[in-house]
Amino acid sequence: MLAAALGLALPAAHGADGELSRSLTLELMNSKGGQPAPNTPYRLFVTGKGDTILDTPSGDGILHGVTDAEGRTAQARTTLPHAAEDFTLIRRIGDGPWGHFFQLNSSGNNKPLPAWPYIMTMRQRWGEQWVDLGYTNRQGATAYFSHNVPAGSLSLSVDSPLTYDRPCFDELDAINRKYAQDDTQGAGQLIAAMRCAETPRQRLDLARLLLSAGQPELARHWLMQARQRPFPDWLRPVDADLLEERFEVERLLGMPDLVLADAEQIQARQSRRGGPRKSGERDWANSAAYYLADFPDYLAQAEAQARQSIQRFGPRPYNQATLGWILALRGQSDEGLRLMRAAYRELPRDQEMVADYGLALWRDGQREQALRLWHEAQRECVWGIRLHAAMQEAAYPHPYFQASGSSAVKDYRNRCDGPRTKGKIRQQPWQA
Repeated sequence: MLAAALGLALPAAHGADGELSRSLTLELMNSKGGQPAPNTPYRLFVTGKGDTILDTPSGDGILHGVTDAEGRTAQARTTLPHAAEDFTLIRRIGDGPWGHFFQLNSSGNNKPLPAWPYIMTMRQRWGEQWVDLGYTNRQGATAYFSHNVPAGSLSLSVDSPLTYDRPCFDELDAINRKYAQDDTQGAGQLIAAMRCAETPRQRLDLARLLLSAGQPELARHWLMQARQRPFPDWLRPVDADLLEERFEVERLLGMPDLVLADAEQIQARQSRRGGPRKSGERDWANSAAYYLADFPDYLAQAEAQARQSIQRFGPRPYNQATLGWILALRGQSDEGLRLMRAAYRELPRDQEMVADYGLALWRDGQREQALRLWHEAQRECVWGIRLHAAMQEAAYPHPYFQASGSSAVKDYRNRCDGPRTKGKIRQQPWQA
């Protein structure tokens, strides 16, 4: 959980044409205070003062770069004089065309919340993946996270056991900073010296951080460490919450054998409890089935899990669609499409449903039907990470596949980002 704070601003200098130029120092906060951030990517712009930084590479008034060995930015030229507080300077992650940062303010007086711990996540195919953690800067701003997924969904968490555990949070924060500076060796030294890598949950947190830092193999190592149970721990059942958290990390790390093993263990516990199924109980069999369908070598196990879901929860649109998708992948297109068509009628605005059904039609050669399905989804503003991947495979011309600043994207967002009233769903020919 890193954030940038403004500080140590150098005096402004006058340019040849009356313009002013200054450098600022990126300062990162933690629970003990702040310090300059050397060799760290940053994002700098004037904050709502009727002025802008001149001659930025893209002409948008936003300066991107990497701080020097003292944490200083490049010179920023402006037309008007500005104090350091007139700028927003934050750490930057990634170089994608889509990005966002959050501003935290007090609900009592709406003042910025500086040095506040946070975890930023982005929705992936298989769950919420950490993309950053740190502390807000003096203006209450998080780091700026940019990526290549059109309008990807970002979330912010400031209320969790980890954010309240400041010593352990600071350890992860320090490791995250090293990776941000491309100091892999320094990050490794901090990991080796960690005090908060003893319990399974701490190791899962470290695995999540390493995945966000682009270290999936090291993340898998710590996931496996989290699964280790020395004597006498192995004599006791794994805590239910820990088992479920482990399942989620395993999905993000692409470990289908472990996902299946933990899903079956959770389901066995549900069965041992006996009695009627609880209201709101999670369908772990369907979760495992849909995940395993992404791995060709696990399609038989995926089908078995989907049928287990139907047996325990009854035929529902979501598990019928899962089974239909798996059958289509296994070459049983007629039965698979029949199940998916019935499920789609019940959930026509679910982005995974729209993506899978449309892609199954596309792969089956029924491309006009697939296009009509996706045209309707575009009209109804249905979007998500799974639909993004399906449309990419079919080269579907969605507005989001144009440049992020294009008029097509702006028109789509103006239409779809605001509140909408749900109207009656029109019956389409392919729904018959």
